[in-house]
Amino acid sequence: MTDTPFDSTHPSLLVRLRDAQDAEAWRLFVATYAPLVYGACRREHLQDADAADVAQDVMVQVARTMRTFEYDRGRGRFRDWLWTVTRHRITRFRAKMNQERAFRTSEGADALLMCTMTPDPEWIAEFNAQVLRVALERVRPLFEAATWHAFERTWSHDQPPLEVAAELGLPIEGIYAARSRVLKRLREEVLLLAEDVPEFVPLR
Repeated sequence: MTDTPFDSTHPSLLVRLRDAQDAEAWRLFVATYAPLVYGACRREHLQDADAADVAQDVMVQVARTMRTFEYDRGRGRFRDWLWTVTRHRITRFRAKMNQERAFRTSEGADALLMCTMTPDPEWIAEFNAQVLRVALERVRPLFEAATWHAFERTWSHDQPPLEVAAELGLPIEGIYAARSRVLKRLREEVLLLAEDVPEFVPLR
């Protein structure tokens, strides 16, 4: 198998969600982000079943909003908007449980990426980790074993390139080239998943 090239014209995941018939895009979105939302709910001390219900509510809200989605980086990050929706749904759930008036906010298309709540550092860290985790899983099959091993050892495990070159029996130039190819593809995959600049995947 040879390393698979990337088609830069491929639309982002968030854009694909506009198409209600794109089941694969929705499956990938849920697989990527539902665990993130669920984890945020659990950190807020919701029980397992309640956290799952709130996560499902968030996914439903996203599905509705994305039908008219227009990404505007100047208005905020998708990461922050998802945090806002998640926090609002958690608040509404608690209000319902306490038989109080539900927290009200506009979460429709006009509110997309108009973030009124600043994500906490834990959410940002978990968001980045989850997107990176999914991106790594998706790009791994696109590269030959030697290319991936060179990347994994030098980038993921921070092993010295000279040491990796000796272990794999490859020239040092090949190690740097392999790492560069994987990092480039990884950044592109992160952009497809999150439609934002992946500062947490530096080219190095």
